[in-house]
Amino acid sequence: MYRALGLLSPDSDFSIDEAKNRLAAKFPGVNVTSDANQIVVSQGEWWIALALVSGPEIQNETEGLIGHLAGIEPAEAEVFAASDRRVEVWTDVPDPFMEHFDHFQFVIEVLKSFTGLL
Repeated sequence: MYRALGLLSPDSDFSIDEAKNRLAAKFPGVNVTSDANQIVVSQGEWWIALALVSGPEIQNETEGLIGHLAGIEPAEAEVFAASDRRVEVWTDVPDPFMEHFDHFQFVIEVLKSFTGLL
């Protein structure tokens, strides 16, 4: 089971369509599907999902979270706190032998390829 959050600045170039394209390139031969706000990468019984979520509650949560992150300058924190969008990554499939940890890392690499994503 893996989880991650990607905070988006208001001017981030992140989009579900482009994320799907980049994930499909990173995972050749693996099933990559999407709908309006979510992508699922799956292989056999294992899957990992990525969703773009937004709303005023996201902005409030980001404001609370950003103060607990090390290495964030105040000006940078203000930029991310102004956004009402974030990316959530998760899988509920147990991975006790870490057979899919590299897949999780590849998803994070794809996220880090977008500008304005922390």
